[in-house]
Amino acid sequence: MSKDAAIELLEQETVPDDLIRLVREIFKTDRFGRPVVTDGEILYNGYQLLKQMPHALEEEILYYRFYKDRKQRYEALIAPHMVDLKPQPFNMGSGPDSKYLYCGEEPLHPVRLSPYRISKIPVTEEMYHEYNASYEGSGSRFPVVNVTWYDAFMFAVWCDAELPTEAEWEYACRGGIYGPFFCAEEHLAAHAWFSENSKGSLHEIAQHAANPYGLYDMLGNVWEWCLDTYDSEFYHKSDVLNPVNLMVPGNKSCRGGSFHSFTDMCRPAFRHHEPASFYAYDLGFRVSKR
Repeated sequence: MSKDAAIELLEQETVPDDLIRLVREIFKTDRFGRPVVTDGEILYNGYQLLKQMPHALEEEILYYRFYKDRKQRYEALIAPHMVDLKPQPFNMGSGPDSKYLYCGEEPLHPVRLSPYRISKIPVTEEMYHEYNASYEGSGSRFPVVNVTWYDAFMFAVWCDAELPTEAEWEYACRGGIYGPFFCAEEHLAAHAWFSENSKGSLHEIAQHAANPYGLYDMLGNVWEWCLDTYDSEFYHKSDVLNPVNLMVPGNKSCRGGSFHSFTDMCRPAFRHHEPASFYAYDLGFRVSKR
């Protein structure tokens, strides 16, 4: 069955028997626990559909297939790279007197976050290969790229983690420093691969200095998908406590800039967005856990 046909059937709630059979097929795993279907959009649509089905069916298909051993996967793949953050209140975004100010960055607004964990590195090809054995890239120590938001979301589900919200990402990126950068702008090259030092190429993870929270590559090298649906006006109406925009449909937020980006994009406050089905050779992700 083609991807378009599978998604069309997933959206037809009037044929439950066919849907159940399809979802069972979608969430099959191999003997290593890896999903047989690795197209994130198909998995995501099936995942959302299961949330509307009887709990027993959800349990049979997800908990005994896709979710099976995910806590062990988290401990093996993700936990060694996680950093615990106990956030202090901070001001998110950019103020009117900022040197750089782009659409969606205003107003500067207070945010409070509950404690969470976030990966000190982007998800690597080595990690992603445990989920999708057919993935091909530049090498195990490179960040995984050419993944859609759906791919990133379902990888996180598979290994008992989440995508960070924009607020979680920005707090982590700032590292407790609330200027435009977590380092002086002229020292950005010590922390990030971007247009001035990358030579137009993707680089292995953790080759530059970490930020004050011990997190690598928060800026530059690859854009990172966040959980939020992008809304340029969201800061005018967002909650103070644990803000996240889960409205659908809409483009998904991505943060941090890439090896192609200019200095003004490699800032904690800069907000970018792409369709959830978009993928590119400078777009990856990291994971968090609440």
